[in-house]
Amino acid sequence: MYIGHPSVRPQAALLDPELTLCLPPAATAATGIVALVHGIESPASRGANAFSVACATQAVGMVSRALPAAHRDGSDLDARAELMMGAHLAGQALTLSGLGLVHGIGHALTAHTGTPHGVALAAVLEEVMEFSAPAAGAAYEQATRAMRVPPPDDGDWARAAVTAVREQCGALDIKRPLRELGTDRDLLPAIAAGATADAVTKNAPRLPEEAEVLELLTRVY
Repeated sequence: MYIGHPSVRPQAALLDPELTLCLPPAATAATGIVALVHGIESPASRGANAFSVACATQAVGMVSRALPAAHRDGSDLDARAELMMGAHLAGQALTLSGLGLVHGIGHALTAHTGTPHGVALAAVLEEVMEFSAPAAGAAYEQATRAMRVPPPDDGDWARAAVTAVREQCGALDIKRPLRELGTDRDLLPAIAAGATADAVTKNAPRLPEEAEVLELLTRVY
């Protein structure tokens, strides 16, 4: 479960990139991917609105540019600053719109295996985007354009979005099969059930059946 209440919501956020200069590459990748997923899932969600989409689109552009640079050189203060602001904007977006199935699976996977949140999201991001594409094409086009990907010759922006995300995760060396994350095959049904029941999954553009989530998990096992 997650616990939250308006009384613990911050009144202000101080974004100081110097505090992140000592963050190791693996942790930079994991936390940066969380921000990227926030920016991609938020405008595709059922709760998206014009303001959340604007914040998310700006966030995707900033994070996708700055994350590889911050991962390569943790002392790059400009990259750290851009990454931090992008993450903040993505947080503003998800607060307004909510998220979707990537987070539903990520929550369940972490609950069962202790996998760090960003690593759990990266494990299924491409596959969930492919599943959601029929209902999220416009949102994925916005995200892909924000990542400065050239227009695809075949006009398939959803496929271009998945390819862009695959390349970004590959450069960060963060995507892992579930079997390498401490997931036994007999855990997959419980993870699928937890992901399907998660409130965040109800906000996904294409609502999955539990069997569809299990099939997706099996593919990335």
